[in-house]
Amino acid sequence: MKRTIILTALVGVVIALMALQAGASLVPMSFGFPQMTQSSSLTAFQKDSAAATDNEAAAVAFPTAVDSVNSVFGTSFPTISQTSLQSQLLNSVKFQNENSNFAFAYPFLSIGGSPIPSMGLL
Repeated sequence: MKRTIILTALVGVVIALMALQAGASLVPMSFGFPQMTQSSSLTAFQKDSAAATDNEAAAVAFPTAVDSVNSVFGTSFPTISQTSLQSQLLNSVKFQNENSNFAFAYPFLSIGGSPIPSMGLL
């Protein structure tokens, strides 16, 4: 009798499992990996030149003849002259080279439902 009860229970479990719908909770599948790459290069060369010259001169000369205006002082003041010369020459050279690379890839299609996306991308 014990054997019959156990056998009946096992047959009942098998029938119950056959009646249930089959299903699985799978992680979504991803197809394709689009890639984005970017490369840039910058080269700059700069040359500057500047030249400046400053030439100044001054001359003061009093008349040597005695007239009514200069009668008090006469020819007591000498002739004054001044000369100044300045020159500057400037040169500058600059060079710059810059390279930059960037790469990025990601899955673009996921099929299936799961709380955690595929490839661990949250």
